[in-house]
This record gives sequence, C-alpha cells and structure tokens, in this order.
Amino acid sequence: MADSKELQQIIERAVAQVLDRQLPKLQDEIVQSVMAELPASPAAAASGAESGVGSLVQAVNGIHAGTTQKEILRALLDAGSAYGARVALFVMKAGAAHGWQGRGFADDEAIKDFPLDMNAGPAAHAYQNRIVTPGNIAEMDRRFVERFGGPENEQLLVLPLVLKDKVAALLYADGGANNLLDASSLELLVMATSSWLEVASLRKQAHKDVSD
Repeated sequence: MADSKELQQIIERAVAQVLDRQLPKLQDEIVQSVMAELPASPAAAASGAESGVGSLVQAVNGIHAGTTQKEILRALLDAGSAYGARVALFVMKAGAAHGWQGRGFADDEAIKDFPLDMNAGPAAHAYQNRIVTPGNIAEMDRRFVERFGGPENEQLLVLPLVLKDKVAALLYADGGANNLLDASSLELLVMATSSWLEVASLRKQAHKDVSD
C-alpha cells in the first residue's frame, strides 16, 4: 500500500511539472486557435487588420497572465471594455444569475450581486442554448434597464462563458453612448477565457494533488 501511494505521488508530481512546462505552449495554441476564428470585424477594418489583430492578441495575453479565476475574469472585463462600452459579468449558480463586476457603467459597483431575471430575453436564451445572443434593450430584465439604463442604439449582446459543458457565467455587453460594440472580438475573448479557465483549473488540481 505504501509503495502504491508513493508511486501515485510521483505520478502526480510529474503531471504537475509537465503541465507547468507546457503552459507557454498551451497559451500559444489558444491564441492561434482564437485568432484562426477571427473574422474581419468593424474595429479591425477601421484601424487596420494588423492593428486590430495585434490588440486582440494583447487582450488574450492579458487574460493568460491571470493565474486565479478572479484574475482571469477581471482581465476579461478589462479587455472586453475595449470592445464594448459597457460590459458586465453575471455568475451562474443553480440557474440564477448574479452580478459580479462591471465596466463602463455610471455605477460599476451597483452591478455586484444584482440578480438578473433569467425567465426570458437574451440572457435566458444565451444560457439555455449556450450561444451568443444579440438583442434589444427592451427585451432585457426591466429592473436591469431601470437601474442601469440602456445603450444609445438599444442593441446589446449576451455571451455565455462555458466551462465543462456548463454555462458558468454570462457576459453582458452594449455600446453605451458611443455605440462601441464589437461582437466578434468579444466572442473571441470569451472563448479564450473559457479555455484558460480550464487550463488554470487543471493546473490548480495537479498542484493540489501533489501537496496533499
């Protein structure tokens, strides 16, 4: 039994070491995969394709710099604020959505713990179908609109952040007063975040197994 336990610890330690060594390669593969999905977006067309892609790569690298879930999600919001005038993350638990943090709102702190109605509208559709869902502000939770107002052009986007085949969070985005809303770039950032959260989870578990 002792030999078996010692062998298990050796294997777990080796797995953790290999995962650490492979992190740079995993980062590169995620960036390449995300960039391969990049369509010609309005933001890229306006500032030049090379500049647009370069900015996205920097944004993804910022997400990859995070080592904890909180750091990674904050990086998503910080990066997302360059592609949506107002962005907010709602964490899902047992089918309920609660505000975590926001960027670009008149009162970002008010997003925290705000309960989003999940009975209908773009948020419910994104959650139930696990797909990026565009919508009109008139379709959103009435309490949300009363509390935070809406974008100038009334258009919004809800993006599901999927982990282990489940929607762990929803990213709300709209164009605010200046109509800044780049759907393609936001979708790519959410994809990169999902992938990196999975990697971070595996790394954390490997190190936990070694230390136990």
